[in-house]
Amino acid sequence: MHFFHLYERYKHRINQKLFYTLNQLPFQKSSLLKAMKYSVFSGSKRLRSSLIYSTGDVFKVNITTLDVISTAIEFIHSYSLIHDDLPCMDNDNFRRGKISCHVKYGESTSLLAGDALQSLAFNILSNSFMPNVSNLKRIKMISELSYSIGSSGMCMGQNLDLEAEKKDVNLSELEIINLYKTSFLMRSAVRLVYFSSNNFSKSILSILDLFSISIGLAFQIQDDILDFKKDSVKTDNKKIIKKHTYPLIIGLDESRKKIKQLHKKSFLALNSLKKKISIPTC
Repeated sequence: MHFFHLYERYKHRINQKLFYTLNQLPFQKSSLLKAMKYSVFSGSKRLRSSLIYSTGDVFKVNITTLDVISTAIEFIHSYSLIHDDLPCMDNDNFRRGKISCHVKYGESTSLLAGDALQSLAFNILSNSFMPNVSNLKRIKMISELSYSIGSSGMCMGQNLDLEAEKKDVNLSELEIINLYKTSFLMRSAVRLVYFSSNNFSKSILSILDLFSISIGLAFQIQDDILDFKKDSVKTDNKKIIKKHTYPLIIGLDESRKKIKQLHKKSFLALNSLKKKISIPTC
């Protein structure tokens, strides 16, 4: 199947699962639920879910299990974006061309919406039916996700990002920020699938880590390029740059080269994986 057809199929499937899950919650008319739904359906690319479904296809993981993992990861991602936009963090009034959650529903409701989505993700991962996933595997998956988004993962990345605003940052430091802020959740999405499968090999897990981290870093740089262009096109012709990014430090051309390098690195990892296991073709 053509990549984009497969991607659209995955995207449609996870959107249905997210919609169904949120509609099962109580207090549907509350501002909290409205804020949660608004953020979850604010135009996400569902890249992490696509990685989950495609990885699950490789390792023959039941589609129901993949639905559970995708739902949990998407809720975590949405929670992180709500908090990321808050005035005490990046203070961004827009997200994907729409007004941010805190602008529409207020700071307090948005803060709670992020908290609620995070707890909902772990509730789903803890209680939802996942065929052939033992309690031991489930605990390992919960441990992996919690580790990747806390002080050893995404939250630390955000903290490093905030601290970087107060000083000069080199490329090595910037890569560490992006690694923790973006790549670790991408890596966790792929790892959860592998942990739910009937396989375990440290060498294969290392290959998957290399692949997902490279994709995550490339994705962050591309996102920074888009933000750079958006911030540069202002009516007063002045560039408005808030954060240290690849485009700001090394320029657009070198940033694009870096993306190509990471893209090549991720495909080399896939080729290495293909030699170890049988990967179905799209």
